[in-house]
Amino acid sequence: MIDLTILIISYKSLEKLNECIQTIGKNKKILVVENSNNIQIKNELEKKYPNCEVYLNNSNLGYSKASNIGFSKIKTDYALLLNTDIKISEEQINEIEKEVKNIGTSFILGSPLSDDLVDFNKNNKLDKYFNEEPLDLNSTNSSTKVDLIKGCSLVVNLKKFENRKVFDENFFFFFEEMDLCRNIKKRKEEIYVFNQIKIEHKSAQSLDESYNENYQNFRNWNYFWGRFYYFKKHYGYIYSLSKHTSKLIRFFFNMVRYFLFSKTLYNKNKYRFLGLTNSIIGKKSSISSKILEK
Repeated sequence: MIDLTILIISYKSLEKLNECIQTIGKNKKILVVENSNNIQIKNELEKKYPNCEVYLNNSNLGYSKASNIGFSKIKTDYALLLNTDIKISEEQINEIEKEVKNIGTSFILGSPLSDDLVDFNKNNKLDKYFNEEPLDLNSTNSSTKVDLIKGCSLVVNLKKFENRKVFDENFFFFFEEMDLCRNIKKRKEEIYVFNQIKIEHKSAQSLDESYNENYQNFRNWNYFWGRFYYFKKHYGYIYSLSKHTSKLIRFFFNMVRYFLFSKTLYNKNKYRFLGLTNSIIGKKSSISSKILEK
């Protein structure tokens, strides 16, 4: 068995954290990096779960930076990075440890299987750099090599990353895993999906219910900020601008169209427009943290 620490990134999501940690149990080392200074979360979790340590950031630093902070504090060579909306058992974590050990020292990145990961790999045609690797929930193979996986449940070999810096911290919330997978493929290393370990992911539910409206605005902003930045980073500014100009125009006209008739559709297009515009002019994605604080 390998020595592995579970890392969970959170933002004011005590209810979700409790649900996630309860499924893991009390025999695995857990580090929660909380993107706020909410001392209640730290006190409650550390009292309730002796195997859990909570590190508080003073503010919302984003998923990528918070993850890198967590990786730097972990004492083990391997980490299992989880969203708060993941349900995974101690037995499944034991199976992950066995799979990674069987693969050996060449292992760098992997993920257990989930319904949304199958859909993600099937439908993600955003960047043709990645080969299509169809996954099968009924596969009898222990693992499948793929080019691209989601970031909601990542098994990471930290020995493979200098200073344990896994993610590009310019990504605040979206596209950090696609960027990571692209870098790994460029290094000619391999990514695995563990077919026999099936977990539950309540996608897009990493915040408690009270944040839902602001969270959707936050997601829309960051998706298009990250999308433009990703293509700018890997293909150049002009290519990314040409790829997104029609979307920018469409979002603007949809804002005008829905201004008087639908607050939901107006906000959807507004925050997509703002995220894309801020990425085009070179603003940092961290400014989006203010959306969640409204």
